[in-house]
Amino acid sequence: MPLGGKALKKREQNNNAKAGIVTDDKVLRKQATAKEECKCAICNLTFKVTKKNADQRIHAESKHPRNALAECFPGLEFA
Repeated sequence: MPLGGKALKKREQNNNAKAGIVTDDKVLRKQATAKEECKCAICNLTFKVTKKNADQRIHAESKHPRNALAECFPGLEFA
């Protein structure tokens, strides 16, 4: 008796999972729409990159007042 489409797809997903390949549509969509992250160069705390980067600015002003914003987050643009 031949396997149905669901059984073949499930078998393929299981083989890919063993190999470390993600085939789940929800996971792939979530990864595609995830926001970029950046780390503070001084304390390695991770932040999500946004339009204004307010969290990074507040962090730099409160935790590292002696250092400039560019020292904490090199490569980021602040509006």
